[in-house]
Amino acid sequence: VSSETDFASRSSDFTKLVGVVADGALVNDSVDGILDVKINDEKTIKDVFDDAILSIRENLQIASAEKIVASSRNSILAGYVHGKVSKEDEAGTSAAIVELVNNDSKLSDYEIIEIGKKLAMHIVAAKPTYLDPEDVPYDIVEKEKQLLLEQMDDSGKPANILERIVTGRMRKYYEGVCLTEQDHMLEEGNPKVFKFLGDHGLKLEAFKSNYIQ
Repeated sequence: VSSETDFASRSSDFTKLVGVVADGALVNDSVDGILDVKINDEKTIKDVFDDAILSIRENLQIASAEKIVASSRNSILAGYVHGKVSKEDEAGTSAAIVELVNNDSKLSDYEIIEIGKKLAMHIVAAKPTYLDPEDVPYDIVEKEKQLLLEQMDDSGKPANILERIVTGRMRKYYEGVCLTEQDHMLEEGNPKVFKFLGDHGLKLEAFKSNYIQ
């Protein structure tokens, strides 16, 4: 939810509105559809939104909405909100949520939630775009490879050597945009995310994130 000024976004009326919108997103996560969600027999979220606009006296908008649903009974969801307005509210400047699947892990649910929370904190800091290399669209991968080849047009190296160089640089590219390939900022030794989770009997099924630009 966006406001015109930072002052308005720090008000209690605004953070309450964000909570109502977030609840609505669980029912309908399309930006337009959220407003039609009923919160009781008499009011929709649009009514609450209009009341907040009158109270705050600024133009407010639902800028985007993200929802993640557990894909199996073995899934655990965990999240993190950064830049909270207050300890009582779950409204902040950025947030991430992850779905971890227990693949015969010996950890308790509480321990898995803590691992998930740390991973969500990493996401907020690192801002990955994709889950893993398989998630990167084919056309984007090919475009990146082509750019790398163009940078080495005048190198005079044979094609097989260029291919090896591109493969190595693509690994670096994936580390920048794919969560599983990144060094985990919050775990000791900064292991790769996929290795750390695998070592703990966990699989990263999905993640969602949102940031105030």
